[in-house]
Amino acid sequence: MIATLTFAACLALSPGSSQILARDLAPAWPALGTLAPETPLAPAPMPGTARVFRSLELRQLAAHWHLSQVPGTPLCVARPVKALDPQRLLDAMRRSWPTAAISILDFSRQPAPAGPLEFPRSALRREAGSALWNGWIAYAENRRFHVWARVRITESVARVVAAGDLQPGRPVTPSQVIAVTRQEFPTEEPYAQSLAEVIGLWPRRPIPVGAALRTDQLTEPKVVTTGDTVEVEVRNGGAFLKLEGTAESAGAVGEIVSVRNPSSHQLIRARVLGAGKATVDPARRAAFDGQPDKERQP
Repeated sequence: MIATLTFAACLALSPGSSQILARDLAPAWPALGTLAPETPLAPAPMPGTARVFRSLELRQLAAHWHLSQVPGTPLCVARPVKALDPQRLLDAMRRSWPTAAISILDFSRQPAPAGPLEFPRSALRREAGSALWNGWIAYAENRRFHVWARVRITESVARVVAAGDLQPGRPVTPSQVIAVTRQEFPTEEPYAQSLAEVIGLWPRRPIPVGAALRTDQLTEPKVVTTGDTVEVEVRNGGAFLKLEGTAESAGAVGEIVSVRNPSSHQLIRARVLGAGKATVDPARRAAFDGQPDKERQP
């Protein structure tokens, strides 16, 4: 039941408990002192609400626990709450993102229960001119009291920026990128931080001038390109076969490419070993053995 009495008149609920315990009511109901202090009597109220035990319920509890004394007035129990402290919010945010510069613009005003305060990085959402950061206070075993704060947040980051438009199928050269340090909205996205991470790699898609490069936008250089002559090795136990084929797709070291067998005209799949070299796993060797003319899948 939601209390109609003021919280100031309520007994304080045990911190961290999801149940109203005998010890919570004992100050106003001394007969409960005959029970173990941890004896649960009823579910605990949510933060900001109170639980009122009225006369009928008090008599029922007394009968259940064989208590002779029954309070003459209702008993009220509430979980202690208090207004959030901005410094406490800021401390929790800095624990989550210690390298960022954070200022709080606004925050939730609802009184909150005691408990550890968390602002996970994954709950930070960028908005126009600021960011919304959702968090929670852990209380009553596995319960969470949700809070929020509107913040301005940046951090000093190293970025590799395109000095010109970068095109797929061409390696990134030193003249095409520059390394900078700047203040940005913090992120865990995989941005490149040094030139060594990008030089010589190939963009997977066009990257415009001024864009910061992400490592997942780049791939290893293709040491085999379409039309190349590729020396293909096939091993099966002690048997070994080597022949030359024509690449019909491009691939970096370790990637799979399609190679046309010049004798049987079969299209096979081979793993790139290096420039002009590839190997066929034993499971794919049937592509050399007069099978129907179709591409073999890995």
